Amino acid sequence: MAVLFGIPPLGLTISVSLFLWLSVTTVSAQFDVEKGSRQLFSGRFGLSNSNSPPPKHDTPPSSCNCKCGIPDDTPRIVNGTSVESYEFPWMARLSYFNRFYCGGMLINDRYVLTAAHCVKGFMWFMIKVTFGELDRCDDKDRPESRFVLRAVAGAFSFLNFDNDVALLRLNERVPFTEKIKPICLPTRTDNLYVGVKATATGWGTLKEDGKPSCILQKVEVPVISNEECRMTNYTSKMISDNMMCAGYPKTGQKDSCQGDSGGPLITARPNNQYELIGVVSWGNGCARPGYPGVYTRVTRYLDWILQNSRDGCFCKD
Repeated sequence: MAVLFGIPPLGLTISVSLFLWLSVTTVSAQFDVEKGSRQLFSGRFGLSNSNSPPPKHDTPPSSCNCKCGIPDDTPRIVNGTSVESYEFPWMARLSYFNRFYCGGMLINDRYVLTAAHCVKGFMWFMIKVTFGELDRCDDKDRPESRFVLRAVAGAFSFLNFDNDVALLRLNERVPFTEKIKPICLPTRTDNLYVGVKATATGWGTLKEDGKPSCILQKVEVPVISNEECRMTNYTSKMISDNMMCAGYPKTGQKDSCQGDSGGPLITARPNNQYELIGVVSWGNGCARPGYPGVYTRVTRYLDWILQNSRDGCFCKD
């Protein structure tokens, strides 16, 4: 999560490769020359299970006895952008061979929503998803964790980062507790959220060429229209209708950053429940003037999400 900082610049004529040595193999990430994903590394071996038929559905006949989008209301002190309690109980951490690399969010008791670029090219069954976590570096904490039974993604391409959304079906249901609760999905598909104050959360880097944060971070950014976003330093073709821009185009200041990929962009409803409006996707650096953060627009995929995760137990809005 970046505030007045950015990730290493991406070249305009060449792509950048990041090399991360794992315990059993080397994983490299080669980014598009115009766009930088906000994950820490990418897999280039194995295949995601994105084109398989949808899973069998066994949704309980009755609605779940729970509510979505309810934050932990325990009194807290927020110092800068650090989250000091379980304020965002839907937050999920993705790790690959026990190395953190992306975020996600719990939408029901069986599914996590994340970015497609956090799944494509990975052996999805090696992705571990952790819940109810504040300090990911605290070895004494034993948070709830699950493995991915299957991954479902659409027509995503690293060439343009369009359709950057994926669903992870967990190997077991996740119990809802004070630390673990699902986020609400949007109820209206026509809401563009322009001018809305939104919050992005993640364990991403805090400064240029920095290390991921141990403590979950949050940053508030305003949603801007796609028309305004296309008039920034991004070209108009780079911002599709499936994307949403948020940030401060003139000054930069605040933004999501490397390691925040797949995490949520949320906004509060009048009843103080939170709903998911975006998925951290890409950007040119972080918090740079002229380059707001770009998110996957969740309302464009609402039917797809519900169709492919209906065997999970959705809480009431």
